[in-house]
Amino acid sequence: MPPDDSSWPLNRRRRRPRILFAVTGSVAAVKGPEIAVRLVRELDSDVRILLTRGGENFWSKARDYNLQYWDTLQGLLRSSGSEGENNDGNGKCSEPRISVCYADDEWKEWKKLGDPVLHIDLRDWADLLLVAPLSAHTLAKMAHGFCDDTLSCVVRAWDFGHGPRPGKPLLLAPAMNTAMWDHPLTQAQLSAIRGFFGATPSQPENFGKGMDKRECSGDTLCIVAPQVKTLACGEVGNGALASPDEILRVVSTVLGNNARDSTGSSY
Repeated sequence: MPPDDSSWPLNRRRRRPRILFAVTGSVAAVKGPEIAVRLVRELDSDVRILLTRGGENFWSKARDYNLQYWDTLQGLLRSSGSEGENNDGNGKCSEPRISVCYADDEWKEWKKLGDPVLHIDLRDWADLLLVAPLSAHTLAKMAHGFCDDTLSCVVRAWDFGHGPRPGKPLLLAPAMNTAMWDHPLTQAQLSAIRGFFGATPSQPENFGKGMDKRECSGDTLCIVAPQVKTLACGEVGNGALASPDEILRVVSTVLGNNARDSTGSSY
């Protein structure tokens, strides 16, 4: 069952929601399999997991972190016809229900003029882009428009509502060392991304402190603040990935708020 949220459109959607779930180079990437499995099972979503190069490094350690969720994910991938640990470059990441895409798939799957362009296909397919964890490195790339892997190309082509197409939700769950989270560049880069949606490019004074754990601009941009706990470096501080429970609550709420009983890209 999905989380208890009155906005969840159990009876209104025409198809399962489609979530592009990006995992970047933070140690918290080991929680990715749990989030992916729960997006499928609890929110009844189709999920495409998109790993950055850094995300691939930590993803490979996820089996040791939580074997139960890792094995469950591999079972879901097998039942969907997708390979859990290796992509053979023959379009596996475009198969339904749940699949895995990698940083270099953008280049490997394109052979000649007229072939599909992966980052455009992923953008068009997705109802929502969730980046969890969002590393300091990927945050900087997103804010400045870099296009050197599949995820950064997706973000550069994402529908922010700046053109004729309606904006689609972007959910960011940062995870990094406390010094990185508190650095002025982090807040400046988040402000730049707020500006993509036409939101006021400033940060709420108490964002990420106390009970203020999420910031949403309408139904398009949500930033789920990190939490205070013992970090991978051994320090205790703010910067740990928000709990999977909190991330799923935000995803559920945003999907519910954006559900439209129509055809096309709605669900």
